[in-house]
Amino acid sequence: MNGAVRTVVAVVLLLASLGAADAAPFRKGVSLQVFTFPAASGQRYADDPFPNRAGAAAYFDVARLHAMGFDHVRLPVDVGPLLDDPERKTWTRFRGYFRDFVAELHRNRLGVIVTLVAPAISGQIPEKQLDGLAGERFRRYAELAERLAAELSGWNIDALALEPMNEPQQACVRSGATDWIDYQAVLIPRLRAAAPRLWLGLTGGCWSKIEGLEHLRGGLLTDKRTFVSVHFYDPFLFTHQGSGWTLDIMPLIAELPYPAREGSLDTALAAAQQRAASLPASRKEAGVSLLPRAEDAIRQYFREDPGPATIARRFEALQAWTERNNVPPARVVFTEYGAMKTSGGEASRARWLRDVSAAIAARGWGATLWVLRQGPFGLDDGDGRLDPALLAAIGAKQP
Repeated sequence: MNGAVRTVVAVVLLLASLGAADAAPFRKGVSLQVFTFPAASGQRYADDPFPNRAGAAAYFDVARLHAMGFDHVRLPVDVGPLLDDPERKTWTRFRGYFRDFVAELHRNRLGVIVTLVAPAISGQIPEKQLDGLAGERFRRYAELAERLAAELSGWNIDALALEPMNEPQQACVRSGATDWIDYQAVLIPRLRAAAPRLWLGLTGGCWSKIEGLEHLRGGLLTDKRTFVSVHFYDPFLFTHQGSGWTLDIMPLIAELPYPAREGSLDTALAAAQQRAASLPASRKEAGVSLLPRAEDAIRQYFREDPGPATIARRFEALQAWTERNNVPPARVVFTEYGAMKTSGGEASRARWLRDVSAAIAARGWGATLWVLRQGPFGLDDGDGRLDPALLAAIGAKQP
């Protein structure tokens, strides 16, 4: 090989290595809720907090996920049992079976994003762990995250990542208290020191929405083994209609179409009135009092007429942020997006999933659906069968 050829080869290899360092290996994935809801009795975690892990690989059919078109899964982990573990007995058990599950995913050619979730045993929100940079709860949380980062790093799996906190705060910027961006600026360097090659997820406030990234800039973004984690549930009134854990009016919202012009304002208003009237006696008075606000929200939804152009505008804001901060598209991952099941609304749901999935892919960003199976966001029916139309909408194949 002559000198000129060696030079060309060297340049090609250098560019390839730089490109690989810039590209997060998480293009199309799904979340699996194996370690999300620990077993507990009252305010005490069970000795085995994740008993349903045994059949998880078969239930989620992980052997077929790659053939369906997925290259990774996201595993949210409720850290409650691990924080409440002074003798580390739970940690010792957990690290063994968690490693086995990740290894099973890896054998099936799937990368893994591990996401730490705040304890849910008493309805905690993530901010409960953010009690100041010198706070006791944050100290314990950071130590656990650091320990897990070191553990994951030792497994020598390239397509493996850690997100240190899921949806860390409600506000885009906390006033009167330390902001998540400052906590993250402490956490990430500690995790990087413990795990030099591990992929690490960066996010902002506002429950990790696009607008929460505005104050994330410079510094941590220059680490080429980080990716930017974004959640997308817009328009929220559509994606979470009927939910009982979000806005107080949401249990009254139903039969909202997507795009809005595909349905009827009168039908959606009638559905809200019917829901308010059908509430049990103990809740009927509260429901009736919420009805005017619910109706106003429905009318606004139809006035705004959300559709593909709405999604495009939201994504243009994210693209502008990435360009201002020199973040390559392949280091952006939508680690959650999805819409709830609704009675008679699967056609609208399929249209929303198709539009969001296509818009993400067109911009070179990665995406992780929330979730494949289980609960109101799953793509399965009451018998566990995956809906072919919904799979097609996210660009996946029927198993």
